[in-house]
Amino acid sequence: MRIIGGKYNSALKYIASGLTKTLAFTVSGFVIFIWIEPQEIGLWQSFTVFTGYIHLLTLGTTSGLNRELPYWLGKGEKEIGINRLKAAGYYTTKLSLGILVLVGLISIILYLTSSVTIDFSLMLFASFSLSAINIQTNFLGATYRSNNAFDKLSQIQWMNTLIVIFLLPLIYFFNLWGYVLYQLMNGLYLFWGYFYYRPYRVKYEFYSDHLIELVKIGFPMYIWNYLSTISKTIPRLILVIFGSPVLVGLFAPSTSINSALLNLPTYINRYMFPQMSYKFGETNNMKLVLRLSLKISISLFIVMFISASLFALILPYVFEALFPNYIEGLTAARITLFSGVFYSINAFLHNTYYSVKYFNPIKYIVVFRFVNILISTYLAYIITENLLISVAIGAVTAEILNLFIHIYHFYRISR
Repeated sequence: MRIIGGKYNSALKYIASGLTKTLAFTVSGFVIFIWIEPQEIGLWQSFTVFTGYIHLLTLGTTSGLNRELPYWLGKGEKEIGINRLKAAGYYTTKLSLGILVLVGLISIILYLTSSVTIDFSLMLFASFSLSAINIQTNFLGATYRSNNAFDKLSQIQWMNTLIVIFLLPLIYFFNLWGYVLYQLMNGLYLFWGYFYYRPYRVKYEFYSDHLIELVKIGFPMYIWNYLSTISKTIPRLILVIFGSPVLVGLFAPSTSINSALLNLPTYINRYMFPQMSYKFGETNNMKLVLRLSLKISISLFIVMFISASLFALILPYVFEALFPNYIEGLTAARITLFSGVFYSINAFLHNTYYSVKYFNPIKYIVVFRFVNILISTYLAYIITENLLISVAIGAVTAEILNLFIHIYHFYRISR
């Protein structure tokens, strides 16, 4: 892709380090599935499926900063951008600390009143604490906008690759609780790395006007992004509600492999979104941004489709050789791979609309994904009577149909 090379050397280093980190996580994930039984993985993921909802409390401030900081820097209005950064930092820091304190108290009270077991209480605290840490990490990530900042992110990711491998013995010796600790330590390292290398070492301050602007711009962005992301968890949520921890565990490889495949578009998105916002602020030329987005989308689709096809071919051998306990989830994993192909393009076009402040079609696209995945899953279950395969089919169908809607709106605004 043309974004890699020349003046985009920072993009090359960032994406390369990110994909290497992804490879380490993928290999580690295979090892984890060998060491931990499906019902144990399912137990932890049954907690984490609910923690994503806590990010609603950010009110979209991080999403707003993601768009506003590079936009105002592109317009040459650095002071406005920095003041919005300070306001977002103040709010998210207070929010993260508040969640940590509150979930700690709730966990202790539930245990002391014999409402839950010690294991339940600790897992509740661990899962929501990790979510609180991620809120702060996401904010810090939004402040990395320049090529030099992305070079720092590359360093963080190279180090994270080593840490992922170094922490694996925790899982071998302590099983499920080792896995929980593994997740927490990775989350803490990323927060520390983002904080240590942060490009703007400013004191966070409460600016009501800038905070209000961030919420006005960021909350619509966040709520639709959030619902779009949550829609990806619907298959797992269906399995939690209508299935069992074993089915959730059997679906875990599908989630992990799909997440691994989506890392390339994720890193491209993270790099290109501020670039497109900056370019729009600098030129106020929507068509220039859209032409760039179209070129990247076509190249990305080709790369993702080939990658998913190769993964689908080798997965049977991987399952049989490395984690036969999850073999019942093989078909679902192969189907889910292709939902990632179409989701990656949808997500990139989604961010393109945000960079040029074209918000109108997003709500229809996201709502349609929810409705379609539920209907598709239900229809697939009527035909197959297999809940695991049905949720995978529902995910693919939703993404394919949503891509057609994206193409329609893209054509409309680019004329």
